[in-house]
Amino acid sequence: MKMTRMFTIGLAGLLVAGYAGRAQTAPTTAPTYVDENTPDPAPLKLRDLEGVVRGLGGDPMSRASVALFTEQGHNLVASTMSDKDGKFKFNNVDKGLYRVVVRVAGLCPANVPIVLEGSLLAHHKLVVTMRAKDIDTCSYGTTK
Repeated sequence: MKMTRMFTIGLAGLLVAGYAGRAQTAPTTAPTYVDENTPDPAPLKLRDLEGVVRGLGGDPMSRASVALFTEQGHNLVASTMSDKDGKFKFNNVDKGLYRVVVRVAGLCPANVPIVLEGSLLAHHKLVVTMRAKDIDTCSYGTTK
C-alpha cells in the first residue's frame, strides 16, 4: 500500500502530520474563543447552523476547526471539523445569539456573530471565507 504524507488541521489549529491510509487523532484540547474583528459585524440571521468554509479563491477548505460559542460569556457549545467539501453542521442548537469561530493554521481566524431564528427571512447557510493574517481585513462570514 502506497503511503502519502499529508497535513491536517487539528481542533486547536495546530498542523498535524500524518499518512493517508492511517487513522489520525485530533488534539484533545478544546477550541478557544478568539475575536480579531474590527469593527464587530452585525449578527447574520440563520434558520439552521450549517455552512461551508472556503478559501479566498472560493475553494472548499477541509478539516477547518469550527466552534460554536454563546454570545453571552463566550462559552463553548460544540465543535466540529469541516468535511472534504468544506461543509459543517451543528444539530439541535437552540434559537438565540451565538459566535462561530473558524480556525485554519496560518490564516486569520473567523469570528462570525449569528442569530438562529425561525424566520422565513433568515438565510439557510453560513459561508466562511478564510483570509491570510496581517492584511486589511480578517476572515469573515456571509450568508447564502
